[in-house]
Amino acid sequence: MKKLAKPVVGHLAITAVTLAVLTACGGGGGGGDASLGGAGLSASAPSLDSPASSPAPNDGPALAPESSVAQVDRSVKPMELPDTVWPVNYKLWFRPDAALKTFVGRGDVEIEVLKPVDAIVVAAHNLKFANGRTTLRKLSNPSEVIALVPTPQTLGDFVQLRRNDGQIAKGKYLLHMEWDGSIQFSDAEYCPPDEMARNPFCSAATGIFKVGLSTPEGVSSDAIVTQGETNYARQWFPGWDEPAFRHTFEISAEVPGDWQTVSNAAQKSAVKLPDGYQQVSFEKTPSMPMYLTFFGGGKFDILSDTFKSPLDGSEMPLRWFTPPGRSTWATFAMEWTKVAMDYYYNYTGIPLPFKKFDTVAANDSYDNKPNTGFGGMENWGSIFEFADRVLTKPGETPTLYSVTVVTHEIAHQWFGDLVTLDWWDNVWLNESFARWFDRRTTIKFHPDYYSFSDYVLDKHTVIVADLKDTAVPVQRNLNDAGSFGFISPSIFVYNKGSHVLETVQNYIGEEAMQKGLQIYLKDYAFGNVTPSRLWSSLEKASGGKKVADIGDSFVRQTGVPLLTVDAQCAGDRTYVSISQESFPNQNAYPASAWTIPVTLAYGDAMEQRKTFVMATSTAQMELPGCTAVLAGPTGQDYYVSNYSTQSWSDLLAKAQNFADNKPLLLNIERDAFRLLSVGRITQGQYDQIKGVLNLPSTLLAKTAASQQKMAAQDAGGKEDYPHALRYQGSLKLRDNEKR
Repeated sequence: MKKLAKPVVGHLAITAVTLAVLTACGGGGGGGDASLGGAGLSASAPSLDSPASSPAPNDGPALAPESSVAQVDRSVKPMELPDTVWPVNYKLWFRPDAALKTFVGRGDVEIEVLKPVDAIVVAAHNLKFANGRTTLRKLSNPSEVIALVPTPQTLGDFVQLRRNDGQIAKGKYLLHMEWDGSIQFSDAEYCPPDEMARNPFCSAATGIFKVGLSTPEGVSSDAIVTQGETNYARQWFPGWDEPAFRHTFEISAEVPGDWQTVSNAAQKSAVKLPDGYQQVSFEKTPSMPMYLTFFGGGKFDILSDTFKSPLDGSEMPLRWFTPPGRSTWATFAMEWTKVAMDYYYNYTGIPLPFKKFDTVAANDSYDNKPNTGFGGMENWGSIFEFADRVLTKPGETPTLYSVTVVTHEIAHQWFGDLVTLDWWDNVWLNESFARWFDRRTTIKFHPDYYSFSDYVLDKHTVIVADLKDTAVPVQRNLNDAGSFGFISPSIFVYNKGSHVLETVQNYIGEEAMQKGLQIYLKDYAFGNVTPSRLWSSLEKASGGKKVADIGDSFVRQTGVPLLTVDAQCAGDRTYVSISQESFPNQNAYPASAWTIPVTLAYGDAMEQRKTFVMATSTAQMELPGCTAVLAGPTGQDYYVSNYSTQSWSDLLAKAQNFADNKPLLLNIERDAFRLLSVGRITQGQYDQIKGVLNLPSTLLAKTAASQQKMAAQDAGGKEDYPHALRYQGSLKLRDNEKR
């Protein structure tokens, strides 16, 4: 998910069919916590398996069966819900009311009960279960119907589905549920003052929400879209709303007949109904967590194209859904989508397990969701973006954000969707990778928008944040229940994590990094990942290099290492002493030591390299010849370098050897500026360093802008937590093991 925002949705008319469905599903109201609710029902809602009378559209080449059906991975345990009941396939149906204020829903879920249980527990928020409509049937004996009673738990938004008497036996079942709920509309309605005081991240752009699609002329039409991350899918349908529960979904809906509709998988049918609605059905998704499910419907325009796989030459339909009259505004985004997908296919060696790939870009004429905490969402196979920030009006120039958000969400299709974090304290496994790739792809294909020099400035912005008393680790210790506290602010989850990945790559090399990530994706495809699984994959690819020790020391601690280098010449040898300490900081829990991969540049032309891992407070070594020494010649490693007075002089005397490496020169200057700020060098030394480096005016201007941005962020004071959990039950606290 990429931070920032604006939302989407269309007008319906209630008919006899609508009323019948509302009656069958327990009414159209929707308020309060999950409860039994609803009037008694005498008629059944339409079957999820009703036959389609219209031909399925041609959505491209069929997938190989193994692409979409994966072995169930239960090696990662859930945190809130019991691990005794596992969903296998979820058939979901829903229908919004005419005013797009409420909806009715129904689910038929194939589940496996691993041992006798007192209740099946599902997550549900603001959903009203229909009386007498929750049932269970054994797959081995479907004629026997077991009635279940939905009972809200006292803690958290969880509902226990219980028999009237006795336990639910071990076995495979079909669980049937019916409910109604609310379509979110405005922050003012959804986030009253007491809720905003409790939860400053409250936003109506969660679950199912309504937006106004606006044409360039200002004509508006309503539409609906969904948002499930972090744990908001439970506002749309009850289920297993945790990353550890991966299963397949078959989504269908009844919506106005003039709507365009889109979901994760390809549409397989659209049947006109007598009341002017249409029933749309989508194919089964790959196995995925509940938060990645998506549905969008409204009077969208569509820009279509085709992506040709560089792996096997197969073609996949691409579509950008835009507000009416704005499809040509997606031209740049479509071309960039094809370039980015080609890059990720080549990098990972893994095709997406879909017949199509969509992006939905919606604007919102209502402009009533100012607190929206995201700008894009990586729903698998159907990305969501806010149109005002990603579409480019013909004749205008794309923005940096519109470039990075597209490739960021596409990166998530592998890093976050194909493999998914085990729990939200490891959200960096999704976001740090997406940030790392959105920077690298933009540098590669659009260097006029973003360069390695910009990446250096970003690193130093992170360093400044990482020295404050508000700094937190990229990966927090999971030591509290029911708060936002264990999920880190975005500057650490996204940015610092990406710089840690860059540091790791600089140590093991680009080839080993790519190979290791291919191992990681292949070994845990359609499953869940942890830091230890990532580090292990990179260690396999790099011949056993100590990636875990390095990675953990950076993501589990606050602060920044400060290396001090002293290089002294004696005869024809250079004797190097290096010490590490924590850069002076205000951290609440300061770190004192890291396992640091250090590369030294040396030699007459500073062309030689020596790399080692520094796991102690000091290190000594000999280098051939009498030479200056530079630590971190890429300028991208996550530490600050200082030098003894003589070593600074020797290094600056070699500055001409780096004249073409502007990112490195910029990093040396930024390191010196940091050192000046804490009194480790004098103003005179800094002025000398800056003068010798002779940075071009363009970089000096960027540096000044970066300083102004940091000052503005300091003045703002509010941290950004795009992944805060709004509703919490009781977490199963576990030791701070290196998962």
